Amino acid sequence: MAISKSRKSKSSRSAGKAGRSGNPARRAEQAAEAEAERLGRRVVAPGREASGSLFGGFAEHRRALDKKRMAAAARDVRPVIADLVSAGRSVSWVEDELCRRLGQVLAAQDAADDARRAAGAREILESYSPDQLAEALIDAVVLAASQTGAAAGELVERDGLGRLLCALARIVPYPAAETPQQAVEDLPDRAALLSAASAETSPTGSALWCRNVYGTRFAITAPFAGADGPDRWYLWDVDACGDRAYTVGAGYFADADQALASWREAVGLETSAEAVLEPVSDPRLAELLLPGPPDFFHPGGESEAQYAEFHRSRRLAQELRHTDFLDGIAGKSKAASAVRAQPVDKNTWIAEFAAWRAEQRPGADAVSVSYSVGDGDGPLTEAELYRELADSWCSSELPELSYGCSPHRIALRAAAIRDFYTDDFAAALLGLVPDVAAWLTERAGLAVWHRGRVLSYAEGASSLEVDLGFRADSDLAALHE
Repeated sequence: MAISKSRKSKSSRSAGKAGRSGNPARRAEQAAEAEAERLGRRVVAPGREASGSLFGGFAEHRRALDKKRMAAAARDVRPVIADLVSAGRSVSWVEDELCRRLGQVLAAQDAADDARRAAGAREILESYSPDQLAEALIDAVVLAASQTGAAAGELVERDGLGRLLCALARIVPYPAAETPQQAVEDLPDRAALLSAASAETSPTGSALWCRNVYGTRFAITAPFAGADGPDRWYLWDVDACGDRAYTVGAGYFADADQALASWREAVGLETSAEAVLEPVSDPRLAELLLPGPPDFFHPGGESEAQYAEFHRSRRLAQELRHTDFLDGIAGKSKAASAVRAQPVDKNTWIAEFAAWRAEQRPGADAVSVSYSVGDGDGPLTEAELYRELADSWCSSELPELSYGCSPHRIALRAAAIRDFYTDDFAAALLGLVPDVAAWLTERAGLAVWHRGRVLSYAEGASSLEVDLGFRADSDLAALHE
């Protein structure tokens, strides 16, 4: 049964969750419509008739806005370029320091935006995206490298710019990476400038992975060619508790053991101590877990450390996807072993849960007697609640994890329910969360301690009044569960 509009769609939905499409093209269109509405202009989707003057005015506004964003990004990368060019360090050092400095710049912009909102600013449209910052950096470094001559006083700068270009070519995702890569190739005396350094970032061995006891937090790691030293292992710490997978931590380590130890510390030893790295058994799932190409609407709320690896984590994921090193199945190529995921059968999910409740909660009606029927609504039924609960819990992006349950997943689902439904209907759905947690943790065979932790959290999340905890409802929260 479809839920009526009066039970869905709170008018007070947060800006961060206000119906943004999962399709990047549609998100861009939605952003354009939102800006046009703010400006009091009417903009229609491509293919429909529109007033040329209105559309022209909007396009001009967008160009002016992008020009401001790029100017701000260019301003903020100047000190980064100056410091790294003059550092006189190895390409590996420059690469790591470049990532760290970009993280500082992006985090500082977020902090400034937060301060402006606290001071009463309603909208902030001038902030640049991580991609725009990278674009401004590439433009500035490539231009400087092309203009630097061979005079004695410029040799140090040429060397520093060459190393910075090489580092850029190693961390920026494609297709943007093609520009610094070509600039490295075009450098005069490239061999002398970069000596043993290389812009090559291909993986040099097979990827390994593991997950925590809840099955919703993953470590994926693989070795990559070093810039001017030994190969290093890159780690993606992936949280798949939400509708999509998010890389909540990333970085290079000397070997796989160090990468695993870092991941265990971040996840919490209580839920990861027994995890062991092993060859990737499901390449399709691993590909979905790795970060994809960014767009202007990145998740938002990234920490400085997450911003630091924003570009490099995506570049190295691209590299890994385009090799057979993501496939750990012996004797099979990646293409042969990859299969299309089947969407979760929500009817089966609902039937299993309903049968569990009938056995474990005999006579317990899921519909509270205090539920108030809205105008135009029929009586609320258990079947209606179960359907909406399945829609909220099961991810179309990651159907393999539809039976996963953890404290963070409960927090994210509870926050989404509170945000999307009217209070009465949200309360009815949240009342089922403890039962869902009990069913899924029993189904997964979790140990008593882990099951008790999930059930305790589910009891708290089942109330509209309970505070879920700082950042608990953030997809990017790197939580100890």
